[in-house]
Amino acid sequence: MKNLLLSLILLLPLGLFAQELKESDKIQPMVIKDQFEKNISITTQTKQIVMAFSKEQGERIKLFLEANPHYLAENSAIYLMDVSAVPGMVMSMFMLPKFQKYSYTVGLVENEKDVAYFPKKENLITVITLDNLNVTSIVFKEVL
Repeated sequence: MKNLLLSLILLLPLGLFAQELKESDKIQPMVIKDQFEKNISITTQTKQIVMAFSKEQGERIKLFLEANPHYLAENSAIYLMDVSAVPGMVMSMFMLPKFQKYSYTVGLVENEKDVAYFPKKENLITVITLDNLNVTSIVFKEVL
């Protein structure tokens, strides 16, 4: 009985973390910095979140946004990139200078808890559609 109680106490904190975002959920507020250290906000005007979880996905989004430079503005969209596994030195010396050359804003999601909040499928870009901060759809794509 003691072992069961101890197991429950040890596992309880795991249930306190935010669950993965689902359709019909209201998106949770979080602080996300862009490549220039400015805050990005998900607001009631945000209609779409495009999320990349790997370098390859980021490259596919980069090619798409270079070919469609007005996509983010025209779709009231924000682009987020998972950089939670990137060491700080690599981020500051290599990735930030590269991202700062982009003509669009990239939200850098550094916190693993925030990354886990966004749904993902292996090798696919996540596109979340919002209406007044409510998730209306979540789709997974190879390219935008």
